[in-house]
Amino acid sequence: MATACAGYRVAAVPGHHALSFECAGFALGKRADKLVLFFDGCRRKRNVIDYTGVQIATATEAAELLQRAQEFSTLVEAWIKSTHPHLS
Repeated sequence: MATACAGYRVAAVPGHHALSFECAGFALGKRADKLVLFFDGCRRKRNVIDYTGVQIATATEAAELLQRAQEFSTLVEAWIKSTHPHLS
């Protein structure tokens, strides 16, 4: 949502998942840096799991991902309200 509200769209091309997080980080600024890095790490691990089947995601990792996703959602909603109130 942050990327779209900033006036951009990530095309569905190879690498678009990584680019989605980068663009959101660009739109949201420094306050999103740690979350963007965390989600990129999760994306990389998902790729390893999907393509090699070697690793698994633990329940602890899933719980942390859910918590960080909720933090990110709150951050994006606050950013939209302050930056683009007409879209909130």
